[in-house]
Amino acid sequence: MGQTLVTLTLHGPRGSAQVEALADTGATFTKLPRNIVERVGLRAGYEVPVQLGDGRTITRPLALAEVEIQNVRRPVLVAVADNNEQPLAGYTTLEALGFKVNPVTHALESTPAIEY
Repeated sequence: MGQTLVTLTLHGPRGSAQVEALADTGATFTKLPRNIVERVGLRAGYEVPVQLGDGRTITRPLALAEVEIQNVRRPVLVAVADNNEQPLAGYTTLEALGFKVNPVTHALESTPAIEY
């Protein structure tokens, strides 16, 4: 299918940081390296079990953050990862900010929230 890279800005009480992340519509949460999360002053207040691509389940800390993509900024939970892990923009963040990935163009597109 190809890859979609997203520039997102993580906002916290000690400032902001821009991160290039892989848009991963199979990932529930946006995953960011611990050093970036700590640099902007976010603290993990939750934990959640997550299943990895290889089938293992691990526990990830979650921090409440404000994430901005293409001038849309909203609060979301982000998973805190080891510093060497690839940043991911998960589907809950993409949906909360009103985006979807176009599988043909590999670009983000605006989409309305769904309420059935």
